[in-house]
Amino acid sequence: MQVAFSFRRLRCAIHARPLLADTLLALVLAVGYIGFFAISLAVGTDETLTWADAGLIAVPFSVICLRRTWFWGGVGLALAIVTVAVLVEPVQALGMDSGVGMFVLTYTAAAYRPLAKALVAGMVIWVPVVLIVQSTAFTEDGDHLTSTLISVLNLLLATTVFWIGWVMRNRREKVEELSERARFAEERQEALAAQAVADEQRRIARELHDVVAHHISVIGVMSEGAKRVLRHDPDAAEEALTTVNQTARTALREMRDILTVLRQGHDEGGAADLEPQPTVDSLRALVAQTKDAGLPVRYTVRGEEYPLPTGVSLAVFRIVQEALTNTLKHAGPQARAGVVVDYGEREFRISVGDSGHGAPVVDGFSGGHGLIGMRERATLYGGTLEAGPRPGGGYLVEARFPKNAHLQGVTR
Repeated sequence: MQVAFSFRRLRCAIHARPLLADTLLALVLAVGYIGFFAISLAVGTDETLTWADAGLIAVPFSVICLRRTWFWGGVGLALAIVTVAVLVEPVQALGMDSGVGMFVLTYTAAAYRPLAKALVAGMVIWVPVVLIVQSTAFTEDGDHLTSTLISVLNLLLATTVFWIGWVMRNRREKVEELSERARFAEERQEALAAQAVADEQRRIARELHDVVAHHISVIGVMSEGAKRVLRHDPDAAEEALTTVNQTARTALREMRDILTVLRQGHDEGGAADLEPQPTVDSLRALVAQTKDAGLPVRYTVRGEEYPLPTGVSLAVFRIVQEALTNTLKHAGPQARAGVVVDYGEREFRISVGDSGHGAPVVDGFSGGHGLIGMRERATLYGGTLEAGPRPGGGYLVEARFPKNAHLQGVTR
């Protein structure tokens, strides 16, 4: 792992320095060509390659060092070297006319420049080369056929190299375009997810506003009643004050929740709805409504029922509502669903499963806000939510809340 990381850092460092990278490429190609030339010379003749000869052979590869930092300077140097290599016979005998640098420059023009400019660069490189090679046919020992074959071979190789460079350029641009699209899509998905969370937080804040308003109203009514009966019925007054005390504690807990929500997103909604907020007791009506919509639902209650905090009860109802809505949308016409309410000794659990085979909701982000909203509601009260395909088919949504969820809230 450490070796791979070090290699990646080295590659990035070299990639960020084009002159260094191209110089290393030129050295590798020059050493390889000199080694091949030395072996060929040793096998074919009794001659040996001197260091001076090796240095002279390596000269054409110097143009590769300039291919990205000073392209036209490299082209001028390459043409000068080719002229010397073709017209000066002692130099030609050493194989200095290898032309590798010319082909690298051709590839560079096609790979890093627009097509029109790359074609112009190719003509600037190879038209003089053809003219220089053909000029040797008019010398005393010139051979028209050999010069023509060399010119045609060079042009064919140059065309092939140019096409490879053009393909690589198109591929690189396509990869960059796809990377940019992926980055934009990822940023957009993150923005949508953040917006979904913010919207859900504002909705939760509005719902909790109604719950807190209800508690404050109860406190007002009960305290006024206690004031009226305080002198002639102390027991009734004490009972009323006890209710006020309990209601005030509940209101305080709910207020902590709403403040937690508002710390993460300001409420931009209008006036709160005046209708009573649904609770766990409303689930039977919700199940009946879902049955009327055409989805068979079985409702099961396990354990001994105990009262839940109003906010938790509201969150449970919304989770079941969203899960049944997703079942109606995705489970298919032959699906059946089940809602299990489990009053455990340590935690309260609500499960909504179906036997459908429709399009599953992708865990984490489904393109909509349903799963995000359900998870946000569960987290708000210290609970957890799991959603995903069941091993035997269908889909399962399960939320768990600690039995003392009203004491936990989200106060951190």
